[in-house]
Amino acid sequence: MKEINLVNPSVIYKQSFLELVADVKKSGYESYEQYAKAEDNFDEFIEELMEIGGGVNIKVGWAPCTTYWLVSDLEVIGVIRIRHHVDNEKLQMAGHIGYEIVSQERIKGYGTNILELGLIKAKEMGLNEVLITCDAKNIGSKSIINKFNPAYIKTFVDDDSGNDVIQYKVLIDSK
Repeated sequence: MKEINLVNPSVIYKQSFLELVADVKKSGYESYEQYAKAEDNFDEFIEELMEIGGGVNIKVGWAPCTTYWLVSDLEVIGVIRIRHHVDNEKLQMAGHIGYEIVSQERIKGYGTNILELGLIKAKEMGLNEVLITCDAKNIGSKSIINKFNPAYIKTFVDDDSGNDVIQYKVLIDSK
């Protein structure tokens, strides 16, 4: 496995990130909507990510959300988003953490890596536990989450997709 790190989004990763965006778009994932602006104005996209992470220009009903990219050399392998709080029903359904790995790098352990590193970042933000959700049919994501000894909270139907979604709570180790 390559040496990997979580980094703040930056223009130095532009080409690789745009490849991730193309992969997400091709896959049909909902998260493409979050990345579409990167295709039109990458600098503005990065600026908006930084603002949202800092609690500036947040949509009504949402929370500050810090984004990190999982990289090896200058290659973006994945993205993790950490919401600073989930204090309403909509945010609880979304959870504290959302992540994805570019399709050609899946099933190589990077999903586990990004969640493990993301939990460290969440702890640094002052979170002692996080809600994480995943599509009930997403066997890979369920397997990754289960490595962190989650407590099952509930299964619900996502109003947008109509899919069953599983919600877990993960206590962040104090080590």
